[in-house]
Amino acid sequence: MTNSTSAATSGTAGSGLWIALIAGLTVIGSFALACVAPLAAVAALAALTLRRTEGLILVLVSWIVNQAVGFVLLSYPHTPDTYAWGAAIGAASVLGYFAASAVVGRTGSSLLAAAAAFAASFAVYQLALYIFGVATAYAGDSFSLAVVGEVLAINAVAYVGFLAIHRAAVALSLVKPPQHTAAVSA
Repeated sequence: MTNSTSAATSGTAGSGLWIALIAGLTVIGSFALACVAPLAAVAALAALTLRRTEGLILVLVSWIVNQAVGFVLLSYPHTPDTYAWGAAIGAASVLGYFAASAVVGRTGSSLLAAAAAFAASFAVYQLALYIFGVATAYAGDSFSLAVVGEVLAINAVAYVGFLAIHRAAVALSLVKPPQHTAAVSA
């Protein structure tokens, strides 16, 4: 095995470890917080720390894990409405990821990149869910200022935690630093 093959295998293993760790933390978050999993935070983190394919894998695995916890452990009802909202959450997570990815490479500093990725991800994630709610005539209070503020707080705390874990994982050489123009140093 050559050094380049070893480095590629190590990078892939590190990305796999990172995806598994964040997906595992999503299980804990999904179970503890019911339907308020920090998927916008995961999307921003994925855009900031992984290549596109790996980032999408992380977002989708986290969403699938969240849905599995909901339906298997938290007894979500098996209704068309619940399935539709689950799909909308998945779509909103992917859209949040693409929004975060769009801003990551356009910022000058790593702190600005981290903040912009989160802001873009959260805004697009919430907007996509709101649009779905309006389109399906959902009359609940899920988009009140108090609820959106709580979802924002959960995602922000999770995001800061994810960034700290990522920094520690990079320092311990468990994962490679991001290969974007603006690397995380926050």
